[in-house]
Amino acid sequence: MQNKIKWFLLIALLIPCWVIGIKYDIDLVVLHATAQFMNGDYTRVYAQNGNLGRYFYGPFSLILIKPLGYLPYVAVKYFWLCLQTVCYFVFWKVLSDLYPFLKEKSHFWGWILIWIVAINPIHNNYQSNNIQLMLATILVLAEKMARSSSDKKQLLAGVLVTIAAGIKIFPLFLVAYYFLARNNQIKKGIILGSLMILVSPFLFLGLDKAVFLYGGFFQNLTTYSAENSLTATNDILCIPSLLARFGLPNGASNVFVLLISALFFIWVLMTKKKVRDSRSELHTLAVAWALSVLLNPSTRPHYFIFYVPAFCSIYEILLHRTRSIYLNTTLAIATLLIAFTTEGVVGKKVNEILEANSVPTYGMVILCTLLFVLISKDENTVSTSEVRG
Repeated sequence: MQNKIKWFLLIALLIPCWVIGIKYDIDLVVLHATAQFMNGDYTRVYAQNGNLGRYFYGPFSLILIKPLGYLPYVAVKYFWLCLQTVCYFVFWKVLSDLYPFLKEKSHFWGWILIWIVAINPIHNNYQSNNIQLMLATILVLAEKMARSSSDKKQLLAGVLVTIAAGIKIFPLFLVAYYFLARNNQIKKGIILGSLMILVSPFLFLGLDKAVFLYGGFFQNLTTYSAENSLTATNDILCIPSLLARFGLPNGASNVFVLLISALFFIWVLMTKKKVRDSRSELHTLAVAWALSVLLNPSTRPHYFIFYVPAFCSIYEILLHRTRSIYLNTTLAIATLLIAFTTEGVVGKKVNEILEANSVPTYGMVILCTLLFVLISKDENTVSTSEVRG
């Protein structure tokens, strides 16, 4: 019965996503026009093309989307919806493989919690025609392969993580995590993937064109805030926007972001030396997934899909701990601030006010802090047990 309810809820979420995906034309318009530019005047790829807006994905992505430029927009749109839908089901399947409690009947309400958290980012991905759900699918697949005993799959895991970063810049945070925290086979995959990402534009597009496009990409990357102000754009929800709304200058915000990143990676290196099981490793990755978007200056609601593993990890850890009102309440607060401040719950006007005041971001900070504390407590418990033993 519970499995039938799960399937019903998954389909129930998918139907409005399809409807809104058909209705709205946002990022896919830019992507399709860019693909057409690749087959014509490539100098327009990273240019400011009036109301069309600018393209912010890496040159490697141009190789992937170039064939779409030969198709009419309506065909590309339905192809895109189908691709998103495939990723939708693969994401849920692989996430359930990584977190087996999602399959267990005894934890049905845990699955409901994760489903509730995932509703808004998945809905936003369809509405904006964005690629976060696709990137999330690539990254959960990478982690599943990384946990395999096969050297080839571990190598491929490193390649997949790098491909995600080659398409969009923020998964570089995860590339750094995998390179520092995981085994040599995955590191080899990252090196191989990096070479493929960097060199392929030159091989497929030619030297002059690739050099020009790399230049345009870096120009757009460093001027992203020209059209996407951290203070004026309400739905940019991250640490940089939170600090900017408090009046901190960009320089101070950048230093703060670098400091948090450095502390996280130092913590990863320190804990790597301890005896750790595969679950603890997965939970640490969930922190990295969350931080990759919490620290990213362009994070919007469709990025929230990367917080889903953090909720999964917290729920799983709490299953094996003594019941605590404090911990359960903290999780409930994070859930309310992130998943229940959306337009579909509170309405458009209230949602805009909450986003303008970074209310969902506070939930994200609470979420990341809670997961970090839970992992650290478990590690200290293991270390203490080893000393006593």
